[in-house]
Amino acid sequence: MSDLLDLRTVNEAWHVGPCAEVRVGEHVTRYVRRGSGPSVVLLGAQPESSPIWTSLVEWVGSSHRVTIPQAPSDDSDTGEWLRGFIEGLGLTAFALFAGAEFRAAALDLTTADDFTVHKLVLLPDQHSSAGESSDRVLWILPDWSPAEASTRVETFLSTEE
Repeated sequence: MSDLLDLRTVNEAWHVGPCAEVRVGEHVTRYVRRGSGPSVVLLGAQPESSPIWTSLVEWVGSSHRVTIPQAPSDDSDTGEWLRGFIEGLGLTAFALFAGAEFRAAALDLTTADDFTVHKLVLLPDQHSSAGESSDRVLWILPDWSPAEASTRVETFLSTEE
């Protein structure tokens, strides 16, 4: 499993592992960042929510600069938190992968700003249905194998608008 998805590093021991922090207002977000190349932010990268996460992180991490934030655990407005986190990092024209509870905030950010999120990949959990894909949004279907998902993501990310 990728070290980015090692839940002991990513969730339980943020203060011990190699991570950084962004402060937006009174909220501090810890995150890990690895690799080089075009920027990709992964929200909700939990292997237990979808088995596709592990292979996607390994593939994306081999050719992209991957950032995985530790989402707030309180009842914060996820959309407001996400926008603040992205602005705090100074990211522009990046790909955003969102799973589970982050899909709505990711869609809002993508539709609100034509210049920030270059590509959006939505990963439904095992019990969700997916919508239609477009030139900026790709839904990963729960029944796709990890190899099929990786191939489709590779094609999607490499396609220019």
